[in-house]
Amino acid sequence: MANKDKQQIMAIVLSVFIAFILWLYVMGEKNPVQIRTIEDIPVTLYNVENVKNSNLVMLPNQNFTINLTIKGRALDVFKVTKEDFKVEADMSGYLKRGDNNIPVEIKKKPQGVEIVTDGIYPYIRVKLDNLVAKSYPVNINITGIPKEGYDTLEPVVRPSEIIVIGPEEYINKVSYVEGQVDVTGAFSDISNSIIVKAYDRERKQVSNVETDPKYVDVLVSVKPTKEVPINVITKNTLPKGKVIKSINLSQPKVYILGDVNVINKIKEIETKPIDLQQIGQSTSLQVELNLPKGVYVKSKDKSIQVDLVVENIIQREIKIPVLMKNQVDTYSYTLSQNEVTLTVRGSESQVNALDEKQLSYELDVSQYDEGEHTVPIKITKISNIDVIDINPTSIKLRVNK
Repeated sequence: MANKDKQQIMAIVLSVFIAFILWLYVMGEKNPVQIRTIEDIPVTLYNVENVKNSNLVMLPNQNFTINLTIKGRALDVFKVTKEDFKVEADMSGYLKRGDNNIPVEIKKKPQGVEIVTDGIYPYIRVKLDNLVAKSYPVNINITGIPKEGYDTLEPVVRPSEIIVIGPEEYINKVSYVEGQVDVTGAFSDISNSIIVKAYDRERKQVSNVETDPKYVDVLVSVKPTKEVPINVITKNTLPKGKVIKSINLSQPKVYILGDVNVINKIKEIETKPIDLQQIGQSTSLQVELNLPKGVYVKSKDKSIQVDLVVENIIQREIKIPVLMKNQVDTYSYTLSQNEVTLTVRGSESQVNALDEKQLSYELDVSQYDEGEHTVPIKITKISNIDVIDINPTSIKLRVNK
C-alpha cells in the first residue's frame, strides 16, 4: 500500500516538473505578447502651492492613484510592479472649487512595455474647496474645583481672538474655539500657554482646520471668597402720590473675591444708586454692584435684577370701636361715644386690605377716678399705615361708683 502511494506522489511531482519545463520553453522560445492592468499606482502632485495661491484647499481623505494597462512580451509584463512607474499631476493649471480632473504624466515606466490608452488619457480627480479664514473669540473652559474657600475670576486671554483657517465646508461647522485650564486644588493664580481647538455646536472637535496662533496665554486669578448680603441703595424720592411696596432681588447675596485682609472687612455689597425720581410705576432694573477697590465678583454677578413694586398712595376713612379695658369692679364707666373715625393713608394694597371688623381702640380706664374725664385718642399707625386724622380727637369718660 505504501509503495503505491509513493508511486502516485512521484507521478504528481513529475507532471509539475514537465509543465514547468514546457512553460519555460514557451516563454523562452515563443515569449508571447501579453496585456496586464497594474492597479493603484501612486500619483505625485507638484505645484501644489498654486492651490493655496488660488485661495483654494484640497479636501482631506483623498487617495491619488491610477490604474494603467500595459502591453509587452510576457516575460517583461509579468515582472512589472506599480513601484516601477513614476506618475505626476501638475496642479498649476486652472483650478476651481469642487471636482477637478487633473491629467497625469507618466514620467517613468519599465522598459519593454507600452501603455495602452485606447484614446482615453489617465487623470485623477482632485476635490478642492474655498480656503477660508475666520476670526473667533477665545473661550476658556475652567475645569476642576479650587481649594475650599477659593474661587476663580474670569480668565484673561492673550490674544482674545484667533483665526481659524481651513476648507469652507469645515469652517462652516465651527461654532466656537476653546481652551481648557484645570484649577483643581488651586489657591494661587494660574498662568499657562494652552492649545485652543475648534468645536461645533454639539461640542465635537472640528477636524481639518488650523488655528492661528495655535496657543494662547491665559491668566486665571484664584482668590479667597466669602458670601455677603446685597443692599439696594436709592436716591431722591418717588413722584408725588407713589410709594414703594417692596424691593425684590434676583439674588439676596453674592460671593465676593479678593485678598483675605480686604474681603474680611466687607459686611455687605451695595448697589449703585437707583434714582427713584425716574420711576413712576412697578419696574425691573438691571443694577450694577458698587464694588470697593480690591473686591471682585464673577462676571455673571456684576449686576443683579431689582424688581421695584410701586403703588399709588391712597386715603380711606374707617370706623373703629372704642373698647374699655382694666375696669374696676366698684366703678361703672360710660363713654360719650363708642367709636371714632380714622383717616388712613398708605399704599393702595395695604389700605384696601384693612378690615374694620378686626380693628379697635382699647382705652385703659384703670387710671381714672370717679368723675368726668376728657380722654385723648392717640393712634399714629395701624399695621404700618399712617393715621393722618382722628375724629373726634378725644371722647368723654364718666366714672361713677
